[in-house]
Amino acid sequence: MDGQLPLFDEILGKNEHAGSPQESNRKFCTELEEDLTSIGFIECTDTPPQAQKYLKRSAYKDMYGGTRHSTFLINHKNKGLLRVEAHRQVQSGSVDQKFPFFYESLTHAPETTVVIVFDGKGYKKEAFDWLLTQTVNYADKTFKVFASKEEFLNYLIE
Repeated sequence: MDGQLPLFDEILGKNEHAGSPQESNRKFCTELEEDLTSIGFIECTDTPPQAQKYLKRSAYKDMYGGTRHSTFLINHKNKGLLRVEAHRQVQSGSVDQKFPFFYESLTHAPETTVVIVFDGKGYKKEAFDWLLTQTVNYADKTFKVFASKEEFLNYLIE
């Protein structure tokens, strides 16, 4: 029996997304921030941020008129201001039920380009397809929806 414990510990160690959904999402946002700095972005407190800088938890009005804090507000040297909502959903859960809220709230953000970045496959394909359809058809903003942080980072470095 003792010989099985290290194997069990090894399996648990490989689950990089262990913990509550909130902990997993916080970890994803931290990873994404580390990636932003690795490609040359610098955190700041200026609103709006200067070129090649980003602000964490930038406030804007959501669909209900309340204050919402996006994950980042990035000022890309070529793409301009990008309001970014980032969410990890590894296991099936309620994130796809939040897609309409993300979408509708971002239509109220002041920036003309808004970004939603997902990590994990815990959402329903139909919900993701719905979000893509809604964002493509929205005329007043440019929506960018990425199924992974790698896709998002590639967008930033192109």
